[in-house]
Amino acid sequence: MKKVVILKSESDNSEAYPALLRKHGFEPIFVPTLDFSFKNLDILRDRLLSPYKYSGLIFTSPRAITAVRDALEGARLKDDWKPLENYSVGETSSELIQRTLDLDTKGQHSGNASNLADFIKTDLYNKTVNLPFLFPCGNLKQDVLQNKLSEYGYSLDCVEVYETVPHRDLERSLVDLFREDAVRPEYLLFFSPSGINYCSSILERHKLDITACRIVAIGPSTKKAIENKGYSVHRTAEKPSPEYVVSALLDT
Repeated sequence: MKKVVILKSESDNSEAYPALLRKHGFEPIFVPTLDFSFKNLDILRDRLLSPYKYSGLIFTSPRAITAVRDALEGARLKDDWKPLENYSVGETSSELIQRTLDLDTKGQHSGNASNLADFIKTDLYNKTVNLPFLFPCGNLKQDVLQNKLSEYGYSLDCVEVYETVPHRDLERSLVDLFREDAVRPEYLLFFSPSGINYCSSILERHKLDITACRIVAIGPSTKKAIENKGYSVHRTAEKPSPEYVVSALLDT
């Protein structure tokens, strides 16, 4: 079986990838890459209590969903959010929002923030939307969504609710994977720009050579970040789902 290193946070639907990879003849090696700490939940709570000030909610990461849940401190999300224009990226996130917040969202099939912005523009065609969208986000958020929505005439109220940091075991895991006597993995899967940024600094510091590995990027932003670090991207999975990842691997 071909070894595939999954470089992602522990919380992002991690259990779904190994099963599907093994089914298609790959040996998954999960390396927790990112960790998160939450902040500004009191500010977010105040915003969540005022749905009348917004056109809707936008989610682009599972951590934002967790932040909203924690900010509510066990209370239900106000029903006044339900008829608003609410959006999310990723089917897994959409299901999590429905399960934890009892809120339906649109756009989950868009796959990334850029596509979501385009979907929102199309979805709101002929609708009058004057109020901003509430956007819980992390400290490393890309500006693609905000810039495109601004271009389309919509605004975001961004609340930074979590910090992204390297996982405490990331350095040790990478050094073990690429030590001289180790059997090198055939594929490396990078799920985020922050993931490749943290990994590349460790690779450079320990002079670890990954040129023999085929690198698969999850989404265009991650692909760009990998190339900015001087690495070649073998394939790109357009959406962060096990099916798209396996398709990219089988296409290599």
